Amino acid sequence: MTAEQVLEVDGLSIAAGPVPLVHDVSFRLRAGEALALVGESGSGKSMTALALLGLLPRGVAVTAGSVRLLEPGDPSPLDLVTAGSRTLADVRGRRVAMVFQDPMASLNPSITVGEQIAEVLRRHLGMGRAPAARQAVDLLGAVGIKEPGRRAGDHPHTFSGGMRQRAVIAMALACEPAVLIADEPTTALDVTIQAQILDLLVRMQDELGMAMLLVTHDLGVVAGTCHRLAVMYAGRLVEAGAVGEVFDDPAHPYTSALLAAAPENAMRGRKPQAILGTVPAPGEPPPGCAFSSRCAHALPDACDTAPIELVRSGSRSVRCARSAELRELQELREPAEATP
Repeated sequence: MTAEQVLEVDGLSIAAGPVPLVHDVSFRLRAGEALALVGESGSGKSMTALALLGLLPRGVAVTAGSVRLLEPGDPSPLDLVTAGSRTLADVRGRRVAMVFQDPMASLNPSITVGEQIAEVLRRHLGMGRAPAARQAVDLLGAVGIKEPGRRAGDHPHTFSGGMRQRAVIAMALACEPAVLIADEPTTALDVTIQAQILDLLVRMQDELGMAMLLVTHDLGVVAGTCHRLAVMYAGRLVEAGAVGEVFDDPAHPYTSALLAAAPENAMRGRKPQAILGTVPAPGEPPPGCAFSSRCAHALPDACDTAPIELVRSGSRSVRCARSAELRELQELREPAEATP
């Protein structure tokens, strides 16, 4: 049986004054599903994530589209784009929670970690001080903090980076939200701690049956974490599909370039290939494909003259004028390369 849909993003566009940052982004999230939003810095993925909860910086706003939060049995989805500040305050942490890249930016240095988690429980669930304090300790234990009863009384600066991120995850999951947004949650951590945090997110997602949107520039973290991925470039979705299908058969040259640049290639005896050039500056998109100046397969007539539409075929989507042609060439080339 198909899981319930919990979040619908349709035609989301974001701008800083007259400068467009994100263009016509759409995706769906179902209960228990993990979707990765992938791309280089400047691709618009973090802006997209922040827009879902009305957390865009001053001067940046949603200019079109909707973000509908669904609840089983509720015929009237809540549109978070048009929701008022009071409604959003009730939604944040209760129905949709967020884990940020820098845990210290999410924690108040003057309040103990346990008190900060308990405050979420009191605010959203109406728990009394004593029950909320006990639940905060239990949550710290659930995310792998040793001696949670003692550490709940400590301030954030006494925690290591990995422990602080665990505490932030405990805070985000305190009310068992329907959706968790994790924006580059492991970037500031060393490799060993990264793996532990990702394993924790996957385990907690499975236990709670929640949907997760993982924002990352690192395809290496996606394979064992997410079911689907959506690749963004210059503020637009350029490819989307099931993780295994996209990894095995990328349909957009940018996705192929990201896979070729992954550090994991070094462990397989292949040298990672850097992507030459940079993402176009916001407000200065080329007339055709935004990736054409960095793409080895770009052709002037096909790629540089008019905007490229996102074409959907079954569970896959791709924004590339030569996608079908390039994939056909790859299929012809592979048997020849396999011949001794």
